[in-house]
Amino acid sequence: MRSDVDRWEEKYRDTTAVPSLIPDPLLVHYADLLKGEGLALDLAAGTCHTSVQLARLGRQVVALDCSLTALQIGQRIAAREGVRIQGLVADLDNWPLPQSTFEVITCFRYLNRELFPAMGNALKPGGLLLYKTFNQHHLREVPRFNPNYLLRPGELARSFPDLELIVCRDGVNAREPYSFAIARSPQKT
Repeated sequence: MRSDVDRWEEKYRDTTAVPSLIPDPLLVHYADLLKGEGLALDLAAGTCHTSVQLARLGRQVVALDCSLTALQIGQRIAAREGVRIQGLVADLDNWPLPQSTFEVITCFRYLNRELFPAMGNALKPGGLLLYKTFNQHHLREVPRFNPNYLLRPGELARSFPDLELIVCRDGVNAREPYSFAIARSPQKT
């Protein structure tokens, strides 16, 4: 939807300074799972904090976002951190994920339930998916947040049936505004 793209462009255009890298605790905690040289895809990358973290762990990273401005900010963060990432401007509503291509896929703070099957299919055998976004408990902090973009308690655990769940915190605790899952694509036999 074009208005969404315009809204994100406007948000990022208002950013005057390049922010410091903010490591996500989930990526820090599970860094050993993520280390490697293979190809990673960071969906809805925004200003690429996750992408830069993955690159610091040795990954070749494609940062995909609908906002060119956000990706440009991310490139500056990557340069400051001494790593390279490849930015790709694309609207996930219209961009098909290539099958069996990535060793790692991350998606943080973005919810499009229709993409869940494509995310699993885009992983190579044995590849990892890290997915983290807001759940319904986020409404306590931001009551005007659109509930259509919030996971329901227990929803994430059922969202990737073809993947092996490694860990899942799925919004059952009312003090946790995020749900996350780490899952692995089955190895081919």
